[in-house]
Amino acid sequence: MPEPIPAAPVGSVPAAVPAAVPAAVPASPAPSRIVLVGYGPVGARLVEELLPVVRAGLATLTVVGAESADAYNRVLIADYAVGRSDRDTLEVTDTDAARAAGVDIRTGEIVTRINRVRRTVTLGDGTDLGYDRLVLATGARANVPTLDGVTRLRRTLMRPPTDAGALDTADAPLPRGVTALRDLDDAATVLETVRSGGRIVVLGAGVLGMEFALAAAQAGSDVCVVYHADIPLNRNLDRGGGTVLARSARRAGVTMVSHARAESILFTVDADGHDRFDALICADGKQIPGDLLVLSCGIGARTELAGLAGLSVSTGILVDESLRSWTDPAVFAIGDCAHVAPGRPPAPPRPRLPEGPPA
Repeated sequence: MPEPIPAAPVGSVPAAVPAAVPAAVPASPAPSRIVLVGYGPVGARLVEELLPVVRAGLATLTVVGAESADAYNRVLIADYAVGRSDRDTLEVTDTDAARAAGVDIRTGEIVTRINRVRRTVTLGDGTDLGYDRLVLATGARANVPTLDGVTRLRRTLMRPPTDAGALDTADAPLPRGVTALRDLDDAATVLETVRSGGRIVVLGAGVLGMEFALAAAQAGSDVCVVYHADIPLNRNLDRGGGTVLARSARRAGVTMVSHARAESILFTVDADGHDRFDALICADGKQIPGDLLVLSCGIGARTELAGLAGLSVSTGILVDESLRSWTDPAVFAIGDCAHVAPGRPPAPPRPRLPEGPPA
C-alpha cells in the first residue's frame, strides 16, 4: 500500500509581503489517519510495515480486530487443534511493541458501518473513528454447505453484528458438535474431541480438510473424510494422483468415503435439551456417525462491510494492482477479502441533454 501522502504545507506568505512584516511559519502537516479493519496475519504484517511512519509522526494507525486474541498463523491451526503444537508457535507479531510505537490496537471489537462521505467507521459500541486512509483486511469465513439441520445465511447481504464474537455466527450459530476449523475457538472444540478419543467426521476433501484429517489421525483420532467426488483434492490432482492420496490416507488410518453427497444431520439431545451432532446422512441413505463434524467446504471473503458501504465487490472487494478500491481511492483491501482485478471499469458516459428544436 502506498504510504499516506501528507497534506500540503499551509500558511506560506506571498512574495509581495513587505520585508518588515515577519513571514508566517509554515504549519506542520497533520498526520494521516489510517484505520485498519482486521488483525489477522496480513493485517499484522501491514502494521509492521507502517511502524516507521507511525514512529516518525507522519501517520496515526488504529487497528480494529474482531478476535480477542492477537494475530496468529492460521496455516498452523490444524496442528494446534490436534495438540501437535502449542499456542506460542502460532505467534506472528509483537503487539506490545506496536502499541509502544503508538499504534492503537483494539482487539475484540468490530466495525459495523463505513461512512465514506464523512470518512468514518462505526464500532459495535457506537464509537466513530475518522480516517484518511481505510484498509480492509476482514479475511474470509468458512462456507457452510446446504444441510438439513444447519441454518445457512448469505452474510454478504447482512449488516455485521455489534458483538464481535458473533461475526460469523449471529442469527445462525452452528449446532453443537459441528464446527469449521477457522479460529482458536474452533481449534479448542476440536482439541477437546481429539483428547477425549471421539470420532471426527470431516466433510470435504480439499487441501485443508485432508491436512486436518491426516493430522488428527496421526494424533490418534478416529477420522472419516466424506466427499462428493471420486478422489480427494479433485481440483488439484488428476485421477492417478488423487487415487494415490486416498490410498495413503487409508494407510494412515483415515476412513475415506467418496461419491457421498451429504444431505442432512442426525442429532441426539443433550441433557440440557440442546441438539448435538450424531451422524451425517448422505443422499444414498448412508449414515456416518461421529462425535464432531468438521466442515471443510471452502471459504468466502467477508465483503458485507464493503458492500453495504457501496464499494464494488465480486468474489472479494474489487481492488486494482495497488490494492486500492475500484470505488473509493481512500479505501484499500488486502488479504483474503481482496479481489485483485487489473484496471478499473471505464466511468459511465455523462448523460447528454436532448437537443432543442430547430430554429
